[in-house]
Amino acid sequence: MTYLDEGARRPARRTILGGALAVPVALTIGETSARAAEPAAGTPAGGPAAPPAADERWAALRDKLSGITGEWTDQAYSGSISTSMPNTALLGNGDVGVTSGGTVGVKTFYVSKGDFWAGNPGPRPLPIGGITLKSTVQPASTDLALGSTATASSVDGGLTPDRAVNGQWASGYEGWVSDLGKPQWIALDLGSVKTIARYVIRNDVAARPGNEDHTTKDLQFQVSSDGSAWTDVEAVTGNTDAIIDRDLAAPLTTRYVRLYITEPTQNTTPDSIQNPRARIGQFELYATPKSAGGGGNPAPDPFHETEHILDARITTSVVMNGTPLTLETWLAADENTLVTTVTSNGIGPVELVVQTWGGATTAGSTHPATAGVSAGTAWAQRTTAAGKNWVSTAALATRVLGATSAQTPTASGATASTVFTLAPGATATLVTCVAGGGQNPAGVQQAAVAAVGTQTAAGLTPLRTRTVAWWKNYWLASNVELGRPVLEKYYYAAQYFIGSASRPGKVAPALYGIWTTTDQAQFSGDFHMNYNAMGPFYGVYSSNRPELALPLYDVILDYVPEARRRAREDLNRVKPDYVSQRFPSGGMPDGVLFPVGIGPYGSTTDDNYWQQVADSLFAASQFCAYWEYTRDVTFLREKAYPYLKLVAVFFDNWLEWDAPAQQYAMWSGPHEGTWGKNSTPDLGMLKQTLSTLIEASHVLHTDATERRAWQDMLDRLPAQPTTVYQGATVYSLVEPGSMQGSDTRDIHPGDNTVNLEFIHPAEVLGINSPAADRAIAVHTVDVMNSWGQINSFPKVFTQAARVGYPAASLIQHFESTITQMIAANLRIADGYHGIEKSGACEAVHSMLVQSFDGVMVLFPVWPADQDASFDRLLLPGAFETSAALSAGTVDYVQVTAKAGGTLRVRNPWPDGQRLEVTDGDGHAFGYVVKDGVITVRTQPGRTYRFRPAAAR
Repeated sequence: MTYLDEGARRPARRTILGGALAVPVALTIGETSARAAEPAAGTPAGGPAAPPAADERWAALRDKLSGITGEWTDQAYSGSISTSMPNTALLGNGDVGVTSGGTVGVKTFYVSKGDFWAGNPGPRPLPIGGITLKSTVQPASTDLALGSTATASSVDGGLTPDRAVNGQWASGYEGWVSDLGKPQWIALDLGSVKTIARYVIRNDVAARPGNEDHTTKDLQFQVSSDGSAWTDVEAVTGNTDAIIDRDLAAPLTTRYVRLYITEPTQNTTPDSIQNPRARIGQFELYATPKSAGGGGNPAPDPFHETEHILDARITTSVVMNGTPLTLETWLAADENTLVTTVTSNGIGPVELVVQTWGGATTAGSTHPATAGVSAGTAWAQRTTAAGKNWVSTAALATRVLGATSAQTPTASGATASTVFTLAPGATATLVTCVAGGGQNPAGVQQAAVAAVGTQTAAGLTPLRTRTVAWWKNYWLASNVELGRPVLEKYYYAAQYFIGSASRPGKVAPALYGIWTTTDQAQFSGDFHMNYNAMGPFYGVYSSNRPELALPLYDVILDYVPEARRRAREDLNRVKPDYVSQRFPSGGMPDGVLFPVGIGPYGSTTDDNYWQQVADSLFAASQFCAYWEYTRDVTFLREKAYPYLKLVAVFFDNWLEWDAPAQQYAMWSGPHEGTWGKNSTPDLGMLKQTLSTLIEASHVLHTDATERRAWQDMLDRLPAQPTTVYQGATVYSLVEPGSMQGSDTRDIHPGDNTVNLEFIHPAEVLGINSPAADRAIAVHTVDVMNSWGQINSFPKVFTQAARVGYPAASLIQHFESTITQMIAANLRIADGYHGIEKSGACEAVHSMLVQSFDGVMVLFPVWPADQDASFDRLLLPGAFETSAALSAGTVDYVQVTAKAGGTLRVRNPWPDGQRLEVTDGDGHAFGYVVKDGVITVRTQPGRTYRFRPAAAR
């Protein structure tokens, strides 16, 4: 680690493969002693000499972002209701999350809140409810089964038969599910004799892709005159369709109808064979045959929906009761207000109803919801279950502004409804305010009602102006120009999602951001500590948006008291046979030990360790990153340094002394459930932690004794382990031959690139490391071939770029993976993960510019024949950097030194070429070029520009 004497001290990230290396103090040259640039005689030939002006940059960026949208032309809303992250249009302001959904002719926005977590029986994020807009008039082709009395042979939990006839079927919905066994049946009492010509069965898989093996295979469609004796009408055999849609041979008249299901699954997988359950999402009946234009699946009305990431809004064209409507929906950036304008493009008035409802679309919830009307305002409220932990309450309140007429709202159960009329060409505005969340709030419903009561049509204009301005400033924080639409589509959408999900002062986004649409989020929707919780933030530092990571540190620090208790009292559970020999008491004096899953407010979700002790280190990597990129001494003193010290205390106790090797050794698990000596991610992140602690103790002028101990520990850590795979050296998961468990391989090709996490996020090996070490890393990337591995997306592309992987090949792999995995709303989807995929923005930055060992390198992994540029990316040392590459030549480099200090840039121009180095006022500034590195001593807040001098 390099310690600079001037101003705020700077890190110099250093290759530490065989223990710590001594690093010489960086060269610092003042203006008077440097070789001064001569005034330029003219503008250099080639590309631009400086970054574009702010207005010019915004105009180009605005045009680019306008073309990066999510687009839908059907009303299936696939993936809107999800146990992971939704695939439909999303809005967010770091606190409230809004997910677009609905059905044909029905528009719904599901509303969640980042701090609305159930504490009981275990921590889990929950949806609050939603806002639904639809016509008050049902289509003429009415489903005769809708609302009928449904009974069934058996029921699995809360998935009762009435759920198959409630009309709520949509993407992600579960209807009736039986208990195990066959045959099973669901019967309907229509209330009176009806004529039926067609029946539709929407199997579970139609709403929940991935459950194809549980699609109904064989059944009998039956009728009865008394509900007891049944007559077969038609058999369905060998079905594999998600939706069974049949016209009867002849219309029939009956009151009672039954599906008698003899084969409820496809019998194609062990699960479908051993655990047969009937799964019917919706059972529908119609009086008109499909062949004669019967209902149930009408010809789609003109529909189009667009997710606009430029200014965070959703536009929708939809038909309700024959009237074409245009909707525009946005969420305020600085308050919890959701706005939808509804404009009629019809020729006559249309009567609509907006429903404000609480609860979840999934059955079996133990968290109650209520609705009501207060001060003429419709509201709905949801409260989490009581228990030993906190109770949370959140509420929605809605008003209709500008309608031709709006009736007094009414409430029933958990839904409050407001009916209003919209004249041709008129616009009404639906305003919903969201309140509550957190631990044990009071007066939540009243707060929501009071907030929406202050909203006026005139007041919404400045609110929208502030929101548009917020997003403009967000986009201008930094931007890239790649000339590659696939990469740019991923990149800017990923920035949109993390910017929507995380804001300072709010609860950090967990696995699926802030978009929760069910009560059953996978993995408790928590903060997974073995990288998933940190992954979304990998790219925020270099994108010049480090403040987005601040909520993460609060979640980690809130857990520290419990993590310290676990280090003292619960250590034995990590691996009893190992711990009991080394720590007979079952713990150590101090330190921090995290389980794999935590929630907010110091809570625990997944109380397992999986034989890993690196969870504290993954968190430490992000504390280190924030300090390294921002040089924020207050953050270092108050947050990072105390946490990193506790991590060091843990590993000071945990490390063993390997006497023959005269170095420390570490036993732990690189993958969940594995165990081996000198796990490479653990070693890498511990080196990063100790290096930052040593530097921080100098900056803060404290802990000289501890500093010497940390340095000794760092000096005696082993090199990153390597092994030989198919005749060549690669980076290993652990020291070769030490892996224990069911899979004892030293490297897992095709799996998560855990063995490369010492490169990123640990920053032990980088672009300025010895070529031989980087060559091993490049070969390891090839051997792993993990480009499409679902956990690797936020890591592998960055890891490859950091060691100089061939640019064209890296881009090809990156774009191919994006194309394969991108969802309709432009997120990278894999069925299990969510917001973490934003972390691969760091790979894009690393292809354009990197800083390692205190030396900045421009366009290190970018094809020389492809023009590219970037503006205001943040580099370690708090150097805000812009540069452009055109026709294979770097046109300029501009750096604003936010914290001052020595700036070193690898010279991107030929040796001997005269350079022009100027400050922000255009004055020549001193510099030195030595060993191919340009060195300038900067002052805090000043800007410096480098470019080739004009020919004379």
